[in-house]
Amino acid sequence: MATDTDIRDADERIFDSCSEQTIVLSAHGLTKDFKHLRAVDSLDLSVCRGDIYGFLGPNGAGKTTTIRLIFGLTYPTSGYAQILDYRIPENRQEALRHVGGFVDDPMFYGNMTARRNLHMLGRMNGEVSKERITEVLEMVGLSDRGTSKVGSYSHGMRQRLGIALALIHNPDLVILDEPTSGLDPQGMKDVRELIRHLGKQGTTVFLSSHLLHEVELVCNRAAIMRKGRVVVQGPVSELRPSANAVKVLTGNQGKALEVLGSLVGPAGVRQDEEYLVIQGSEELVPEAVRRLVADQIDVLAVVPAIEQGLEDMFLELTARAEEEGRA
Repeated sequence: MATDTDIRDADERIFDSCSEQTIVLSAHGLTKDFKHLRAVDSLDLSVCRGDIYGFLGPNGAGKTTTIRLIFGLTYPTSGYAQILDYRIPENRQEALRHVGGFVDDPMFYGNMTARRNLHMLGRMNGEVSKERITEVLEMVGLSDRGTSKVGSYSHGMRQRLGIALALIHNPDLVILDEPTSGLDPQGMKDVRELIRHLGKQGTTVFLSSHLLHEVELVCNRAAIMRKGRVVVQGPVSELRPSANAVKVLTGNQGKALEVLGSLVGPAGVRQDEEYLVIQGSEELVPEAVRRLVADQIDVLAVVPAIEQGLEDMFLELTARAEEEGRA
């Protein structure tokens, strides 16, 4: 369980991570226990104004429990979440005036139109004008279906309507829990484009997902969760290994494998279809080419290997955490 000193140290790290930007959402030693299960374990994170922040991890990592803690739907065992200047759960009502979003799937009345749903559900947090309903329906691409009953909507349309409801009061923060869950490829693409559009407008979005490639496409910052703990967090562009890799194609790949293996060691070279992939510094490439030419091996191509994405990074980090846990 996090101590006051742990939380204070975490607060300093959280402040530094946003530099001079406003911190819209933060967690400070946030912990939640369910009997013998620790679902969220001393979570520290910060979401800056304007971020599209990816909250990543496999099912069961603690993402939805964290969102429930942020919404004040369940109480923490220790620590707290904070939206702007309001702590949760102490100042839940004030905090939630600045938030829109949903946890799990958004729920609507199927026998009512989209407009009627937005008007009725939106009024729970204040008055909603017809003009604003028209505006958010247009933002999510449902302007031509506003008078249709939600019961006739596809799953993807319901997800977009959930985002429209989240935006109805122009919140400082939008929280989306697995917004592309259960969608077909076109529906996933539509929601991704919508989130990207929100980011361009300056809306701060906290996006929970187990689809790492999806987050890589839309988010600027992210945290990767595993068993209730953050494994790594930071700019998406930096959540990759720093090692360089190049693909080499020669006229004699068998002999080239021996030559490159003697240069970088057997573990530093591997086969990838017709190519050989070597890991190392930028200075290694010219030396590798000289060695191959000296051994009279024709070098047909030397190209950068495809950069490792968050998917591989996630697998690598979680495997490392498993080994550390066993140790």
